[in-house]
Amino acid sequence: ASVAFVGNSMFYFNDFPRFFQMLSAPTIAIQQDCCLHGGASIPSLVDDGSGMYPQFKTEHSILPQPFHNKTVYDYGSCTVKQLLLGEDGALLDPSNYSQQHETDDSTHNENPCIQDDNYRLFLIDKLHNDTSRPHWDYVVINDNTRNPARNATRLASLATLQNVYIPWLQETGATPVFLWTHAYIPSNGRDMTGLEDIANFTSLTGVGLRAYRDLLEQHLSTTPRIAPVGLAFLTIYEEEPEIWKSLFHNADHLHASPSGTFLQACVVYHTLFGSLPDVTILQTDEQVADLWSTARMMQHDWEPPNPLPTLEQVQYLYSIAERIANGYIPKTYIDYENGETAYEGDG
Repeated sequence: ASVAFVGNSMFYFNDFPRFFQMLSAPTIAIQQDCCLHGGASIPSLVDDGSGMYPQFKTEHSILPQPFHNKTVYDYGSCTVKQLLLGEDGALLDPSNYSQQHETDDSTHNENPCIQDDNYRLFLIDKLHNDTSRPHWDYVVINDNTRNPARNATRLASLATLQNVYIPWLQETGATPVFLWTHAYIPSNGRDMTGLEDIANFTSLTGVGLRAYRDLLEQHLSTTPRIAPVGLAFLTIYEEEPEIWKSLFHNADHLHASPSGTFLQACVVYHTLFGSLPDVTILQTDEQVADLWSTARMMQHDWEPPNPLPTLEQVQYLYSIAERIANGYIPKTYIDYENGETAYEGDG
């Protein structure tokens, strides 16, 4: 199966694309690629493209064959269009592309095709020599986590889906899958107005994602799906609050820890393939750790590492994913039905 990942740091922490590939390996061979940018929304990722330079410039990213006698790192695709369609004419002129696509002031979210011209030429050469455009079975998309719950950002994402993604998805024939991202209580002071409550945050995110799904369903021959990761996290929040805390990155309490990534992967796997991954081969903590042996990064290099889950923890997380797969709905989930959005104050 071929899976394209489109999103932000909720995918690049713990290298979700490669982890998903490793977790799936016993039963399904996954071909994957990605276009990721920290903090990205559905509209901004189309505008700005990848931000994985230099974060994916690591030892595990080095590809076997150099290009023009230079080391090539696997940063993923440089733009969403390049990822989905195999080419993006804007990248033929890097200086013009750079002027039009300044991303942000961070030196940790830069486009690899702007910062590493050898990589840009490598991708163009690779795609030019391929016998056909990429074939994607699934495109897994995550919006900025707060955006589906809020009115203005939800509308902006719907507009980008309507004007950009629908034509591209029609051309690829891929099935889109929206990641229902986990709700969080961050430690970094970001604006959480209207989303302070975990159950309400989770529920409003679901409202927005159903709007995204319903829009695409009107225009595609495939059936869009939602991977209800947020419901799995909410279940643990209700039942085992201390374990819930362990699902988050220890430096920001926002991104998933490796344990959270494992839970996310189980839910996504079921959404794509209709069954849960085969974890019976995992017999030791070391075998669990090996699932991240190809990860290009786990967290930012200035942050302390998170513990990897033990076999016992993996078995518990798997049981939660199994309950969600069987249709379990957390007790505090709010079944909104009228397109509700987060209250953002009177201003």
